[in-house]
Amino acid sequence: MYSVGELARKANITVRTLHHYDQIGLLKPSGSTEGGHRLYSDEDVMRLEQISILKKMGLGLKAVHEMLDSYGTDWLSCLEDQLQMVQREKEKLEELESMLRVTIHSVQIEGTLNWNAMFQLIRLSQKNPAAKRRFIREHFTAEERKLLHKLPNLNKDDPLTVRWAEEVAQAKAVMHEDPASPAAQEVAARITMLALEAFDGNHILMNKYWELHGAEDNPMNLYPFEPELLEFLNAAFEHYDRTQTAHEAAVPPKPSVGKNRPK
Repeated sequence: MYSVGELARKANITVRTLHHYDQIGLLKPSGSTEGGHRLYSDEDVMRLEQISILKKMGLGLKAVHEMLDSYGTDWLSCLEDQLQMVQREKEKLEELESMLRVTIHSVQIEGTLNWNAMFQLIRLSQKNPAAKRRFIREHFTAEERKLLHKLPNLNKDDPLTVRWAEEVAQAKAVMHEDPASPAAQEVAARITMLALEAFDGNHILMNKYWELHGAEDNPMNLYPFEPELLEFLNAAFEHYDRTQTAHEAAVPPKPSVGKNRPK
């Protein structure tokens, strides 16, 4: 038999913890001395080890008590129930992590916590995901759908998403300038290059996707750009595209090489 002090040292816990377990009926000593001091048997030690293991699995004392006394030796049911609970908690934590990442990226874009943007993002997160999947199937080819999975996603923290948030923040910083100004055109050029990287150089898909920004029902659940920013970006991109087209037309063709090269 072990005294309360001996068991506390053996289990590396406090005497106060053992007293608490006794008070709540989780671990009652099997015996006592003539003076009324607690004595613990080997079976009590085994139960204490079971309590320790279940606590490490994330169970609270009430749940540990119920499992040890209600399930008996049916550990399979006990563990399956605990696994389901952990999975539910994991889903909640993943949702929380996703919302925190979205909020962080939104602050990076807006420069502050934009409550209007957050309200819209929350409404988007509550939309039926099946509607978005259906829209994607109906409006994008199989090859295009593969590329969509590579796009920046505010729920993640990958380098592409971080760069996208930084560029949108830069666009907001110069959105009150002339879209044809050097600062605006630098932003337009960087966002275009970033988009082409994300879309593997697919200009058609890039333009199709961009046109969904500002759509009334936002079927793709895209980040809710304010109308003024969208208007500025569209004008900046239009000027950038015209400049690029004019530049390409002005560049003379390179001479052919090989057997057709002129002598």
